[in-house]
Amino acid sequence: MSPAKSAGTSYRGVVACAALAVVALIIGITAVIADDGALGLVAAVVGVAAAGVGALVDVHRSRAEESLWEARAQARQLRRALDAVEAERAEDQAVADARGGSERRLDDELPPGTDTDEWEIDPVSGLLRERYLPVVLQQVVASARRKVQPVAVVFWELDGLEDAEREARQQALTALSAVAWRTLRESDAVFRLGDIVAVGVLLDTAEPGALIVAERVREALRASAVGDTLTVSAGIACYPTHALDAAELVSRAGRALELARREGHQRDHVAVAEQPA
Repeated sequence: MSPAKSAGTSYRGVVACAALAVVALIIGITAVIADDGALGLVAAVVGVAAAGVGALVDVHRSRAEESLWEARAQARQLRRALDAVEAERAEDQAVADARGGSERRLDDELPPGTDTDEWEIDPVSGLLRERYLPVVLQQVVASARRKVQPVAVVFWELDGLEDAEREARQQALTALSAVAWRTLRESDAVFRLGDIVAVGVLLDTAEPGALIVAERVREALRASAVGDTLTVSAGIACYPTHALDAAELVSRAGRALELARREGHQRDHVAVAEQPA
């Protein structure tokens, strides 16, 4: 029974109880005046009825209070659920913004003098900062070891920008960042390494999947607005195929990148790390 219905029933019960009590009183007074035992008995019966109605009203009141408390508890639970959903939406939006949904730089609208050194996201490129790569990769490899899953590390280096102006390198890295975030899964991460290199950490990804991802990023960059001027070379290493710890995984991916640039004549090539001896 709803609290509103219980309240209506209780109100009607109170009225009935009061009416019966008045009737019992009138009959009782009449019985005394008339010295009529029968009327006295009737007054007693009506009084008992009034008491019964009162007890019933009290039961309904108790049930209404219980229903009210349950409704309030459910409302609090719903409020917490809504707050959790809202917080999750805000977090998803923050991640989407950080991952460069558009190709504008994240520091375009920052007030002058804003200190961004402690930010996890590099405001210029939109990539995770290099200092977080060792920590994240160690955690990822440790988790992969427990779950018996592969992990891939992919280096992308922008071709031909070693001697370019700093502003040109930053713009090119921002374009690569936007392409990489759109191409990779939400479970993956991309870090900035220097001015012209991005490092992808791909969860539950073996060598064939890493090759597909590396090629997709290169193809997406070619198809972008700057595709006629920018290309990337890529190097790949995977756990546990090429290395068994985070540091060696990064080292082998870096050597694979050097191999890609050497075999591709310093331009637009992908190489996989050599098998350990």
